[in-house]
Amino acid sequence: MTEDKIQAATQKLLMMWESGNLPEAIAHTMIQPKGRPCDKWSLGNRILMLANEALDARGFKQWSDAGRKVKKGKKAFYILGPVTKNITVEDNETGEKITKLLVVAFKAIPVFRLEDTEGAPVPVPNYEPTVLPPLMNVAEAWEIPVRYVPNLGRFYGMYRPMTDEIILCSHDEITFFHELAHAAHHQIRPLKGGQDPFQEIVAETCAAVLCLMYGFEGYVVDARNYVAHYAGMASGNVTKAVMQALSDIEKVMTLILETAVEQELQALSKI
Repeated sequence: MTEDKIQAATQKLLMMWESGNLPEAIAHTMIQPKGRPCDKWSLGNRILMLANEALDARGFKQWSDAGRKVKKGKKAFYILGPVTKNITVEDNETGEKITKLLVVAFKAIPVFRLEDTEGAPVPVPNYEPTVLPPLMNVAEAWEIPVRYVPNLGRFYGMYRPMTDEIILCSHDEITFFHELAHAAHHQIRPLKGGQDPFQEIVAETCAAVLCLMYGFEGYVVDARNYVAHYAGMASGNVTKAVMQALSDIEKVMTLILETAVEQELQALSKI
């Protein structure tokens, strides 16, 4: 029964993509920051923070001002801060002297993760959506943490095989479905690093199929463009690329949906 539903939804998706008979697209959204010091950092520094498995990091004095101190033996990681100086230039048109701030170099600045400090409680912004997306119980069953974080500019979400966690910079259901598909695919066979075209086609097709099954059809428009991009890198066109990946797509979908059913049955047994 599950396999029949997967095949029917997949065929419907391919027909929509091929015919161009697509619903009105839903604009993708990004989570906006809520005012912590690190939210003012450059994109590169915020990615460095995420790479160091931190969701809040600050300098020694900033933690002190927040009533916390760095735990003994904890080490900093480093972000880059600009070194600036004021220069005076002459306006070519008016001859007026103007003072400008010029970045002349960058310096390494030590910062510490929240987890490496102790002291007064620090308000932790809650970036989770009011209503969690469907299939969150699948991530819970696999013991995969799902973290919602502010906009990091270059991506809507990621699955990190090394730490087995999902990080989302968007509340869009398709973003969660995409990263959940990566997590399921990793269980079937270890994922390659980077944006592997085959893996991206599998994840986005699964995400689009799940959107159809759960009533979020507006996302399938951009999903087609996403798959087409990676199909161009991989094999030439959307249908051909999906058909080549169909075996893995069906395995990933089956693993996700069968886990969801198991979780629902367990929940019902406890009532």
